Amino acid sequence: MDNERKRFRFEVLLERYFTNFHRILLTNLIFAVPSAVVFAAFYFLDSLIFKDTLAVPFLLLSIIPLYPFYAGVVMVCRNIARGESGVPVFKSFLSAVKDNFLRFLLHGVLIYVATMLSVLSISLYVSMLSASWLFYVLLFFVIVISLLLLYTAFYIPLMTITYDLPLKYIYKNSFLMSFGEFKNNIFATLALAVVFGICFTAFAFINSGVAKIIVIAALWVLLIPATCTFMYVFFVYDGMTTIIRDKEKLSRELTDSIDKSLEERKNAMNPQTVEEDFSDIDISSLKDTDDYIFHNGRMVKQSTLLRMIREREQQEASSNNKE
Repeated sequence: MDNERKRFRFEVLLERYFTNFHRILLTNLIFAVPSAVVFAAFYFLDSLIFKDTLAVPFLLLSIIPLYPFYAGVVMVCRNIARGESGVPVFKSFLSAVKDNFLRFLLHGVLIYVATMLSVLSISLYVSMLSASWLFYVLLFFVIVISLLLLYTAFYIPLMTITYDLPLKYIYKNSFLMSFGEFKNNIFATLALAVVFGICFTAFAFINSGVAKIIVIAALWVLLIPATCTFMYVFFVYDGMTTIIRDKEKLSRELTDSIDKSLEERKNAMNPQTVEEDFSDIDISSLKDTDDYIFHNGRMVKQSTLLRMIREREQQEASSNNKE
C-alpha cells in the first residue's frame, strides 16, 4: 500500500530472527557436537600438559579445528539473514563444511593468531598504564587495530561461502571493508553487544560456580554461535555484495575497454587491404611513367596505379588457385 511505512532495519532483523528461531536453534545444536568434541579434547590435553593450570592460549587453539564447522553456521545464518524462506538447515550446514573445510581451517589459524595478538597486546598496555601516558595512546591504537581485525573477521567467512575468490582477494577485500563499511560494522557491533549484554545480565545473578558453568554451556549450545553470526551477517551482507558487484562490473568494463584497445591497436598494426576501385580510369591507357592521373579524388602516378593493378591481379590469381 502507498501509505504503508518503511520498516526500520531492526524490525526486519527481529522478524527474520524470531521467524527462523527454530532454525537458529537447530544450527546451534549441530555446531555444539563438534564444539563438545574439540573443547573436550583440548581440555584433556591441557590437563595432561599443564597439569592443574588452565593455559588459555593453548585452549584457544581449539578455534583452528573447530572453525571449518563454523562454515555451516555462516551458511545457514546468511541464508536466513538475506530473507530466504524454508532454509534447509542440515543440507546447508553440511554442504558448507564439505565445500569450505580447508579454507576455513586456514582462516582458523589466522583468527587464532589475530585473537592472541589482540588479547596479549591489550593486556600488556593495560598493565603498563600507570607507568606513562604514552601507553594510553598505544592502548588506543591497539584497540582500534583489534576492532579492524574483528571487522575483518566478519567478512572473511561470509565472503568465502558466498564468492569463489582466491584467498588473497578474500583477505584483501575483507580488510578494506573493515573500515570501508564502517557504519554497518558499527551496527553489527552494537547488535553483538546487545546479545552479550543480555547473556551477561542473566549470568550476573548466578552465584554458584557449577550453575555458571551450566549456564555458559547452555548459552553456547542453544544461542550464542548462530545468534551472533546472524546479527553481524544481517548488517554486513548487503554492503559486501554491493561492493563486490560494483567491483565485478568495473572489472568487466575495464576488461572490455582493454580488449577493445588491443583490437584497435592490432588493426592499426595490421591494416586490412582496402579494395581499390579502378572503374574511373581506362586501364589500357596507363603507362609505367611518373606522369600523374586523377584517380578516386586524388592525383596518382600512372606507375603506381599499374603496380596496384598488377598486385590485385596476382592476389586474385592466387585466390583462384587455392580454390
